[in-house]
Amino acid sequence: MEPSKEFDELFADMKNVERSNEARRNTWLAVKGRMEKKKRRVFPAIISLAIVAIASILIITYLMPSETEQTEQITQPFNNDEVMIAVLEKEYNGPDEEFERLRQEWFDLQSKTSVESQEEYDMLLVSKEYKEMMNYYYSSFDKYFTENLLENALSTNMVFKYNPYLVEKNIVIHIERVQLNQDKDHPNIYRPIVEISLTNSKGEKIFHTLKEEFIFSKTEPGKIGRYNGTGDVDGIPLRDKIENFDAYVNTDK
Repeated sequence: MEPSKEFDELFADMKNVERSNEARRNTWLAVKGRMEKKKRRVFPAIISLAIVAIASILIITYLMPSETEQTEQITQPFNNDEVMIAVLEKEYNGPDEEFERLRQEWFDLQSKTSVESQEEYDMLLVSKEYKEMMNYYYSSFDKYFTENLLENALSTNMVFKYNPYLVEKNIVIHIERVQLNQDKDHPNIYRPIVEISLTNSKGEKIFHTLKEEFIFSKTEPGKIGRYNGTGDVDGIPLRDKIENFDAYVNTDK
């Protein structure tokens, strides 16, 4: 029975019974006591649930990283070893046929477009072909290079330098092993030794060893400020091995 209904029925019975004022008062107190007892059983349960809910919210808030902490985790730079390996894998695992397609489209646009002034050439730099090529390049290296190196690496042929020859000769290049060597006197300078393999369409394979040099920026942690190819260990240029692959197949065994 609901408390309000129970009270109404008891009150109606009281009106029909001849009672003294004292008896009526005692009855009223009894009814009131029963109702308050039921309320006391309801309210503690509600309070308990509220306490549990608040505690849960506080625990979740404590365990979850703040927005600032999340941003710091996302923008935390790569360590130097990760950066070097990523750049070397981009350069010596390939060819990167997508980049070569985009670069060829850019070259084709230049060859078929008559340019007689700087203004006309600037118009080419806002073309779809140029933007797509540069977007691909930047997305490949902007996590690893400083802004200054990004602006110069492609134009000075520091990256993707073997791509066109690999595509032309239908040869696949692959990293076999990398040895990361840090300069003792200059901790921001590394000179990796890179062992790579070249494989032609017949499955024939030859090997080559390169020396590289990475100089990490002191103002932008985790980014390369200068990237130098220091030479071929056996004195034979890698490009020569790619272009004259067949001549090296037997001598490399």
